[in-house]
Amino acid sequence: MIYVNRTIKLFVGIIISAFGLYYAFKQVNFGELWISIKNVNIILILLAVFILVLSNVIRAWRWQILVKPIKDVSFDPAFSSIMIGYFGNSVLPFRMGEFLRAYVVANKTSLTASTAFGTIVIERILDFVGLSAVILLIMTVYPLKSIGGFIIIGVIVFSLTAFIFIFLFSEVKSTLLVKIEKSSLLRIGLLRKILLFVKNFLDGATTIRATNKLGIILLYTVIIWIMYYCSTYLATIATGIELEWFGIGVLLISTTLAISVPAAPGYVGTYHAAAVYILTNLFDVGRIDAQAAAIILHAVGTIPIVIIGAGYFLNSSVNFKDIKDQGLSQNEEI
Repeated sequence: MIYVNRTIKLFVGIIISAFGLYYAFKQVNFGELWISIKNVNIILILLAVFILVLSNVIRAWRWQILVKPIKDVSFDPAFSSIMIGYFGNSVLPFRMGEFLRAYVVANKTSLTASTAFGTIVIERILDFVGLSAVILLIMTVYPLKSIGGFIIIGVIVFSLTAFIFIFLFSEVKSTLLVKIEKSSLLRIGLLRKILLFVKNFLDGATTIRATNKLGIILLYTVIIWIMYYCSTYLATIATGIELEWFGIGVLLISTTLAISVPAAPGYVGTYHAAAVYILTNLFDVGRIDAQAAAIILHAVGTIPIVIIGAGYFLNSSVNFKDIKDQGLSQNEEI
């Protein structure tokens, strides 16, 4: 049944990606498109790539703080697992890179995969909090209802609610964990695995309060999104497109939301459709220029990260078969 569900999701993702590619490139002159791509400013592209990679250094520092109440983790496994996770998201369906990253962390440290996955969930919530901050800033000068008012409101409500819940839940987590540890259900094989996973996941997901460094964590989150903005700005102007500062913000928001939509690996189609739609419909950019910008922006955010992540993955002792065979249950103990 699980295999069937995954097959259906993959099929749906491919269909969505195909529609996205069709929308983005249904009216394309490949000769003119190639000329536009050839004329990009390579220096600005390289600078955009550098900033994007550097943002993952900040992300690794932030994750080290998040996981510190459980274990001190050095920079190398923190950074390499992040890059391997992005590599996994780009080549595997269903954002399986997050599970791959958790498994890599477990393989490189004494953390369990489910605990690592809990900290990754916190990271994603923080990312949504950062995105919400960008949305609120842009909304002060530009109405975002044009890219989906309900979606925008939903993102803000979800991220803030999830953040507050996780932050406050850490107060009652210890009581819940004691009940899990004393539960007679731990004697039952399958339930034991489930409860152990829940315990270790909660250990990871509720570390943010135990760090006592909420201010630094939020500061790193702000810096990460500033770097995302700068990378998007540089990659956009490298194609010859000039937007107001809020236009870059709208482009960043829309493409970020687009990669959350189920699609083929690498966000192919959904990313391009969002970029072309925003540039042509909201900012009157020519279709050829918008198509070139979509390709360049996607390449900047994907290709270097995939190459670096693939390098770390190939140098690791992890392979996809291990993950499939062992899952997140490796070394789960109370």
